[in-house]
Amino acid sequence: MTLFLIVLFSLLGSVGSVLVAALLFGAKSNPSPPLKTLVLSYATGSLLGAAFIGMIPHVLEALPAHRALAIVLAGIVGFFVLEKLLIWRHCHQPDCRVHAQAGPLILIGDGVHNFIDGIALALAFQHSWTLGAATALAVIAHEIPQEVGDIMILVHHGWSRGRAVGYNVVSSLTTLPGALLAYWAGQRVSGLAPYALAVSAASFIYIALADLTPDHREQTQLRTTLLQCVGIAAGIGTIAWVHLTSHAGH
Repeated sequence: MTLFLIVLFSLLGSVGSVLVAALLFGAKSNPSPPLKTLVLSYATGSLLGAAFIGMIPHVLEALPAHRALAIVLAGIVGFFVLEKLLIWRHCHQPDCRVHAQAGPLILIGDGVHNFIDGIALALAFQHSWTLGAATALAVIAHEIPQEVGDIMILVHHGWSRGRAVGYNVVSSLTTLPGALLAYWAGQRVSGLAPYALAVSAASFIYIALADLTPDHREQTQLRTTLLQCVGIAAGIGTIAWVHLTSHAGH
């Protein structure tokens, strides 16, 4: 059952997110600013909630606090270095100076990113269905706006819509081998799971703060700020609700 859930949510969080993004892009190639703000804010909140409410507390149950937090810190720095070596960070505007001449690098970076998401999903579901559900929700919440951004950038720089969607589907499929590798390794080397989960939490924190937060900071109007706060609170609240519901049921 655990393996089934891992495969199912890996596909929903990867291929499913690309297909939803393609539908959103097809319906409206330039989403309204308030909708975009709300979606990105919700994704930010869900990622931070999954990391701080779900993943890190479980890591702290298995590892001493100083070791667990040191791994999370090292992971954040490591993802910063990875971003410098390989453009995996996602813009949400078609006019992106970094990605304007780097279409293939977007897809390679997306593949690396999705591979790590797959690892996070598998580790979470192996620990508990609650942590798995919260992690899957966070993955889906941030993948959809990221995939919309990828498609927008590639189409803006000369790719056909079908080609952009097709290549994004291919790059999204790396979620599945990442999940299966983590599942296989977790079955054999269970002692590594807390360390890998700490690194996965670091990836969620880095994505939320380095990828999504700059989009929020560019908007300084009071109305937009309030909308951002509502979206972030809703994302965190959803993750908290999943965990509270689970604890109440026990």
